[in-house]
Amino acid sequence: TVIRIIGGLLSAFELSREAVFLRKAEELAGLMMYSFKANPETGVPCTTISLDGSRRCTFPTWTQRNAILAEFGTIQLEFKYLAHHTGRKEFWEVAERQIRNVRGRTQPAGLYPNFMSPKTLRWTTTKVSMGALADSFYEYLLKQWLLTQRTEPYLRTMFDEAMLGMARSMVARSTPSELVYIADYVSEGKLVHKMDHLACFLPGTIAVALHHGVIPRGEGHEEVAEGILKTCIDMYRMTPSGIAPEILSLGPGNTPEVRRNDRHNLLRPETAESLYFVGLLTGKPRYRRAAWDMFAAFRAGSRASDGAYTSLDDVYAQPSRRRDDMPTFWLAETLKYLFLNFAPPTLLPLDGWVFNTEAHPLRIFPRGAEAAGAAAA
Repeated sequence: TVIRIIGGLLSAFELSREAVFLRKAEELAGLMMYSFKANPETGVPCTTISLDGSRRCTFPTWTQRNAILAEFGTIQLEFKYLAHHTGRKEFWEVAERQIRNVRGRTQPAGLYPNFMSPKTLRWTTTKVSMGALADSFYEYLLKQWLLTQRTEPYLRTMFDEAMLGMARSMVARSTPSELVYIADYVSEGKLVHKMDHLACFLPGTIAVALHHGVIPRGEGHEEVAEGILKTCIDMYRMTPSGIAPEILSLGPGNTPEVRRNDRHNLLRPETAESLYFVGLLTGKPRYRRAAWDMFAAFRAGSRASDGAYTSLDDVYAQPSRRRDDMPTFWLAETLKYLFLNFAPPTLLPLDGWVFNTEAHPLRIFPRGAEAAGAAAA
């Protein structure tokens, strides 16, 4: 709800300056505020809430009722933007409290585990992922810092430490195929050698950090980003359909393989996203060509007769059975990033905009005006 609906409304406001979009975002966020009070000692919001007045507020049983890092850690752009433009400090405070909850807590390798107890703020797992359950938290550390005109230096520090921890403990290379990938961290020295398509956002985030000077150039970071992105591109090129599976595993001898339960495709945007940002950073035309190949494969394999696009059951089957669904991020993210790969780079320049994790662009606060948001806290 936050990243898709509130984020979309705020972006529509920013692009159109029509106040109705800001009012509706504020109204929806106001309806959600009770969820931050369910655990008053910590302020961690519930995962599932209601908007009908029943004030339902629960955490999923499959997490043993723990909070998910990518959920409570991916509301900050939207709520801080709301606070900045409405003057309502409570939006800033509830979002910022989530960062305080994790900041400085003992964590493995400078990273943040996927689950936390909403009552005690203890990590309830040691597993760390750059894919499902955690991905956008890391993205938002950087983007909050940029949105607020770099006025919150601790966010930069948290991002720097996380990227260093990721590079030291999670980046792996297969042999002899030489695929660079992000494994899942289980404990010191123990990795699960697979990479979710979701983790393909990371080259784009590194590219944004390089553009803004957060990560220094010339120290191998570009090569890491491009290496991971090559693996993401290869996930498309390795299948008969030209469409990527959900998860790439590295089997015995580190040979790439896709397990049968991981062969589906949900029209995800992460590779298109990284093609755009890495392409902007490097200017290399091969990333634009890869974006076109991706679009052509989706058009051939996922397009329905009515012009809509649908998820696929098996990207190795020809043709694959279609699932008769079109996730919202296909329009909000995948197609948008594919379009931006061919748009002028001045359309949404990185020095003036950040994209939320659903690809909704938000304008960076003007210099000298950032205090409007910070003062709200």
